[in-house]
Parts: sequence; C-alpha cells; structure tokens
Amino acid sequence: MWQTLKTETVFDSRFVKLHKDKVRLPDAAIIDDFYTVTIPNGAMICALTSDGDIILKKEYRYACRSDIIECPAGMFEAYDNDPLDAAQRELLEETGYTSANWQYLGGTRESTSKLTNTMHLFLAENCIKTSEQKLDDTESIELIKIPFNNAINMVMSGEIVSNSTAHLILKVARLKGL
Repeated sequence: MWQTLKTETVFDSRFVKLHKDKVRLPDAAIIDDFYTVTIPNGAMICALTSDGDIILKKEYRYACRSDIIECPAGMFEAYDNDPLDAAQRELLEETGYTSANWQYLGGTRESTSKLTNTMHLFLAENCIKTSEQKLDDTESIELIKIPFNNAINMVMSGEIVSNSTAHLILKVARLKGL
C-alpha cells in the first residue's frame, strides 16, 4: 500500500478540491508531488421509456471543447443523503422525465489515478415526461431519445465516449440480456 506522508490542500471550492500529497510507495520510493482531485459524488441514470428508448443528452463540455453525448447525471448537493435522491432530481431537472421504477446498479469511477469521486449508476424504467427541463444556468442540454440498441452501437463505435455513460449502457445491456 501507498503511505501518505503529508497532504496539502492546494485549492478548495464547492466543485473541486486539489490535494498535493507526499507518498511512500511499497518499494520505499518517495513521490513528493502526487496530486489528487476531489469532485462531488454524482448519480447517473439510464432512463428507458416504456417503448424501449433511452433518453440521452447532448451537452457542450468545455473541458473537452466539444459536444458530448451522455446519460442524464449530476453531482450530489450538500443535502443529498441518498444517491437515489440525487438521481431522481437530476433526471427530472435535465430531462423533465420521472420514473416509479428505479434500480441501483452500483458505483463507477472515472480517472482512477487522480479523481476520488464515485458516480452512482441507476436504471430508471418506464420513464414518462412530466415537466419541462429545469436546467442550471450553466447547462444547455439537447435531449436525444433513441432505441436502446442504437445507444449500445454508439458506445461500441466511439460516438459515446463518456466512461460512466458507456459503463452504464453496457451494464444495462448485460442486465437485459442484449
């Protein structure tokens, strides 16, 4: 195991924390500047309609400098005690859809060498449109509703590149025997 010898918080905000650690490796080597990034945990939803379509979103991601196709998702707020609460809120806000049929599929991690957060994955079935989107000021989301098998193909062709989205779609595909 790696041993933390010293931790320094380099930056701390609501959205991101950057730590600089001094660590000792199992072979006794020392790394003086190993950085980790902490962002809030999040919830991501594979939202399926009763006719088997998946509800995806296309959103410009500044860090990538491009539009990215993803499943609806969002970070936990300070008041979220349960990942399901965050998932239900984010599905409604980003898509206007709700579901009475939720299944927790576990957590996933993105860049495991640097990021510390967990993305909690959910399947929401028989989703129905109940309202308009309630987007944050920084969000501009185009909804995409397509057959679920098309989404699997988009993962395999590289059209869907978000790790968490790909993980969730393939997990649901296996769950459904596809």
